Amino acid sequence: MPSQPRVLENAVVACSLTQVQGERAGRARARAVAWLRDAAVQDHDPFVAAADRWLVEAATADGPVPAFTGLSATAGPHARRALYLHALACAQGAQDADARQLLDQVTTALGVDRGVRLKPWQRIMLLAFEALARHVLGQPAPPGTLEDFQRAQSADGSFYGMPLVTAMLHLVLARTDPGHPATRRCRESLLADQHPDGTWRFLVSEIWDTGLMVRALRGHPGFDAGALPSALAFLASVQKEDGGWACAAALDSDNDTTGNTLLALAGTEWADKVRHAAAGYALRCQTDAGLWTTWHSSDDAPVPDVVAHMAAGAQAAALPGIDLTPAHRWLTDQGKSGPWASDWYIPPAYGAAEISTLLPPGPHTRATIDTLLAAQRPDGGWPRIPDEPYSSPTATGLAITALTHHPDPPRQAVEQALRFLIDTQTDQGTWNDLPVMYGPRPFLTATTTQIHALTARALRQTLAPAQQPSGAHR
Repeated sequence: MPSQPRVLENAVVACSLTQVQGERAGRARARAVAWLRDAAVQDHDPFVAAADRWLVEAATADGPVPAFTGLSATAGPHARRALYLHALACAQGAQDADARQLLDQVTTALGVDRGVRLKPWQRIMLLAFEALARHVLGQPAPPGTLEDFQRAQSADGSFYGMPLVTAMLHLVLARTDPGHPATRRCRESLLADQHPDGTWRFLVSEIWDTGLMVRALRGHPGFDAGALPSALAFLASVQKEDGGWACAAALDSDNDTTGNTLLALAGTEWADKVRHAAAGYALRCQTDAGLWTTWHSSDDAPVPDVVAHMAAGAQAAALPGIDLTPAHRWLTDQGKSGPWASDWYIPPAYGAAEISTLLPPGPHTRATIDTLLAAQRPDGGWPRIPDEPYSSPTATGLAITALTHHPDPPRQAVEQALRFLIDTQTDQGTWNDLPVMYGPRPFLTATTTQIHALTARALRQTLAPAQQPSGAHR
């Protein structure tokens, strides 16, 4: 299921389509602009809020694009996103955009190895920004740049199945080589991907979403009979040649999805079929400290939820030859110093919910339990973000999952939380929520499948534990 629309993709695509003539592209852009004029700005992070506001102005401006201000950042994900926005500003001719500065920033980000150790989509965007900066400065792109673009382009004309990346590449290709077949295919992919409401969406993470849903609903008779066999077969069939899994078919394997998928397949015949290759992947990707990062990228570091997924998946699927002691020790130490961090989902309870399925209760869980109980709201729910004035079904489901793994779960708190989930369920059986998952960080995205899975999982394990099959792992 596609994610819900947001400013980021739609503003970048709308800007990208200004580079071309034609009635079809004009209509597509007009529909996106109409949506953007009423779009909600994400306000969980000051940088994101400022970026969204500037993106809307840049995409909807009838005249000169407004100045690129208030979006500076010096390190981490914020700096990477600021670089993307600076490239967009240069392409749009925004006031204060500086192509020379952009080129210097890109050169630093690529490093001496030209981005070989970066995420593939991160590298290809940096190469595109380099070509754009050079074009603005009247310089040719480095030799082989167009060939790099062609190798990265998918058969459908997109880049990594992401409209954001595809639009950025189209923005550059339309400026630097408008007549090239790669440019035309890129544009056709964008136009074909527009939804009936005039929007583009972040990414269809079909493998990640399927794994989450299997973990949430496996054991329910209706799900097991109607959906589980084909879901398990699908997950086994999309194992990559390297033994891992990607969140979406167009991407490379990542450790988070690999661990999540192993948890979904554990205890089934499919686990036997994938075990050997998965064990090889897990061993190759384990760091010298015995942990795992999310991506195979030089700018990644181990985070609790990813380490927990890989360790729990390796343990549940009985992968041979992997020493899980360092991961257990590291996660235990992380819990002793305070609540476990949530790296990929914004609700603080996400880390606790995922890690609690791996580690037995102990002193290291006390801080997490106390913090969760203190954050529960009078309506029985938990906020998506601390101090947010309304409760989130996803955050509440994750809190229940974490609390019910405790040997003596707080009954009153859990009952109040269950009532909140029951009261907020829609007539279609799912839940509505604000964006909860990072992608690309620090921007958030919302996918109904994920919201439903993370919320329904709490109900399944709380209301029907007897239906949980002996081989299932949550």
